[in-house]
Amino acid sequence: MKKLKILILQENETTEQKMSELGLFLLKGYSFEFITFSNYLKINLEDFDFIIFDTYNEYVLECFKINPEKLIISVDILKEERPSDYIKKGVVNFLLKPYSLKEIRLTLEKLRESITIKTEADENKRNFFTLLDNIPYMAWFKNKNSEYMIVNNEFKEHCGKDIDTIKGKGDHFVWNGMIGENCRLYDLQVMNERKQIVFDEVIPGKKGYKHFNIYKVPVVGIDNSIIGTMGIARDITDLKNKDVKFDIMLENMPFAVFTKNREGDIIKSNSAFFKLTGFDRSIIKEDELLGKEDTENILQEDKDVIFNKKSIQLVKIITTKDGEKVLEVHKSPIIDISGEVIGIICTIRDITDMKNQETKIRKMAYTDSLTGLANRRGLYSYIDSELVSKNLDATIMFMDLDNFKYLNDNFGHLYGDKVLIDFSEELQKVCKDGFVSRIGGDEFVIVWKGKMSDIIIIEIAERILNLLTGKKSKVKFTKISASIGIVMGNTAEESTDSFLTKGDLALYKAKEQGKNQYVFYNSDLDKKRCLDEEIDQDLRNALEKEELELYYQPQYTADKKLFGLEALLRWNNEKYRNIPIIDIINIMEKSLLIDEIGDFIIRSAFNFSKEINENRKEKILVSVNISALQIMKNKFVKNIKKQINEIGVDPKNIGLEITETVLLQNIEENILKIKELKDMGLEISLDDFGTGYSSFSYLVKLPLTNIKIDKSFIWGMKEAEEYRTLVRLCIDTAHALNLKVVGEGVETEEELEILKNMKIDYIQGYLFSRPLPKNEILTII
Repeated sequence: MKKLKILILQENETTEQKMSELGLFLLKGYSFEFITFSNYLKINLEDFDFIIFDTYNEYVLECFKINPEKLIISVDILKEERPSDYIKKGVVNFLLKPYSLKEIRLTLEKLRESITIKTEADENKRNFFTLLDNIPYMAWFKNKNSEYMIVNNEFKEHCGKDIDTIKGKGDHFVWNGMIGENCRLYDLQVMNERKQIVFDEVIPGKKGYKHFNIYKVPVVGIDNSIIGTMGIARDITDLKNKDVKFDIMLENMPFAVFTKNREGDIIKSNSAFFKLTGFDRSIIKEDELLGKEDTENILQEDKDVIFNKKSIQLVKIITTKDGEKVLEVHKSPIIDISGEVIGIICTIRDITDMKNQETKIRKMAYTDSLTGLANRRGLYSYIDSELVSKNLDATIMFMDLDNFKYLNDNFGHLYGDKVLIDFSEELQKVCKDGFVSRIGGDEFVIVWKGKMSDIIIIEIAERILNLLTGKKSKVKFTKISASIGIVMGNTAEESTDSFLTKGDLALYKAKEQGKNQYVFYNSDLDKKRCLDEEIDQDLRNALEKEELELYYQPQYTADKKLFGLEALLRWNNEKYRNIPIIDIINIMEKSLLIDEIGDFIIRSAFNFSKEINENRKEKILVSVNISALQIMKNKFVKNIKKQINEIGVDPKNIGLEITETVLLQNIEENILKIKELKDMGLEISLDDFGTGYSSFSYLVKLPLTNIKIDKSFIWGMKEAEEYRTLVRLCIDTAHALNLKVVGEGVETEEELEILKNMKIDYIQGYLFSRPLPKNEILTII
């Protein structure tokens, strides 16, 4: 404990002696210093806690009265000194003579206690006013008459008045008449009811109009009586402005918005909400909007949002007075500064029109616009959702209309569309238990759940074929038939693409076998596909490996004079030596390798023609077979001219052999190309004459040099007179049109004699020579 310093003023040193005899210095917690009146000016009074006057000296007393609470006056009763004489001068502490050590100790302890209480009180007061002036809110104390007694700096700054002006004044004066009565009523309520109240109030002041949240409590005295009120006002202007801004934003949102508390009550909502729901109340439950049957779902949704603190999005359907609506509901947590979820904000967007539009778009995306059947995307969707997801067996029929292009080219696309529409309607009747789709121009796919028996699926396939030909049907589709591929299997064992590939293989096989028929998929078709892919891959390297070369089959006059050579491609690859070259060429055409390899054939044949005719008096024609894909190229004629010019070959020594398949596509355009080449001097031959659909009509239209009668007619002459008649008719017709005739595939003297008697112009076949390599040809010409 800190010692208190005591100064004792004495007239002479006898006082110090007397007090020493009493044992003054035995008192613990105090230190004493004696000084005579004559020396009092030499000391600093602030260094002492108390000053004891051992004798009266009015002059010195006046000097010490600036701190009367520090003074202790010794009063000698025997001399009739009265304390009241000193009290008038401001003295409050006395010590009686004659001195006793006990009285001195009690007096000093009482004064020590007073000092401690006063110090603590001063400290508390300082702390209180420090706290009061540093809180960011207005704070004040009022007496029972609602007059301000204490206010803090924030209060003074807002009202613009100092404490001297404010003290003892009421609200009407302090706030310049802007507020008053309400505040007095609140004060009375607080004091009468002895409880706190909280309310909002707008108070104008030097800082402008401010919105305050005000907290008032009663102030209770030591006797438990009400002595006034205390108040704190928190400035919530920014918060209120945010609320206003939020309300404005909420109100102007183009979709319904509402907020909910944790209990699920809707607290706030905008006009769009009422317009959407038709409600005219501000506090409702969400299930009143979405339906009571959805209550459990709503509770679970809210729990997910609250406990996971994450947003969720849902699509719900409700029934309103305007009909059924599809709503997109988005729920997000409202989180306070402590990180706790205090509610949920929900947005509701009416997506009915959008969903209807999506349905239309989806229907358009999955439906063929012409026939109304499912399209390719719709087919895949059906297979995935109805078969693959359920691991079901399936029977799938692939169909392609034969010669459909003929209808479009000759009757117009409107007619072709009408045929497709009518056929689709009839097809659905025939395949009523199946899922019918149109996946391309004239391509259809029908799917049945489960593996159907061969008898049933064959019956359906034949009904479709008969439908197209008009047999057993009132409807007849002119000049078209169908090729059909059929595949069966389990969707869990292979992919949808694998199924469709197998169906395509069966379909293509039906076309290869002459069309207007159906073919079931089998593993041999897959083997052929794999072989075709292998051939395609090896063909891509054949030129680089120099595996390709041209053989030439001689062509003779009827009297065995060499007339020309037909260039034929050979692939020197032991792996594929048993595969007919025509199959190799078909693969080339499918893979578009015909462009690169076709150029190789043309260059090689043209170079050979130049080589053998350079110093020859009787020229030999070298002919090259041209595929349909080649002639349909825009730059075909330009490419032929370029090769002729670069090589320097005489075009009169070049022949081009075309088939009727070349003419089935863009016939008028192709005729112009052929005419341009013939005008350059090239000879044009129509190959495989008699195997097409209307060969005789081409003899008039095409700018030909000669025709080549197919070997199937030549070989048939020995077996049937009808073949001889047809061959004779072909030769006579061609001669009538000033065209030369080449007989292909002549292998016997008998065939040669028959043709000579018919006055055929040229002979080609094994009777004279097989196709020979270049070096052997050079030995016979």
